[in-house]
Amino acid sequence: MPTSSDPDDLFDRQLRDCTVDLNGILPALAARYSPVAVIAALATHVGGGLKICVQSGVCTPDQARNLLHLLERVAFENDSGPPGAPRRSA
Repeated sequence: MPTSSDPDDLFDRQLRDCTVDLNGILPALAARYSPVAVIAALATHVGGGLKICVQSGVCTPDQARNLLHLLERVAFENDSGPPGAPRRSA
C-alpha cells in the first residue's frame, strides 16, 4: 500500500488535484472559444511541456512518445479493454 511519501502516490494525488483545477477552468474557456480551439491550445501546451521535459532530462524521448501513444489510444480506441489491448473492428 502506498505511503504518503511514495512518489507514485504523490503523483496520483497531484494528478487528481490538477484535473479538478482544470475542470474548474475549462467551462469558462469553453464559453469563450470553440471546443476545437480549446483542445488545440491544450495540445500546444502538452507538446511544449513534453519538449521541455525531454530537453531538461525529466523524461526520455521514448517516454514522451509513450504518452503521445496513450493520448492516441484514449482518443481513438474503444475504451472497453485495458490500455494496449487490440482494437475491435467496427
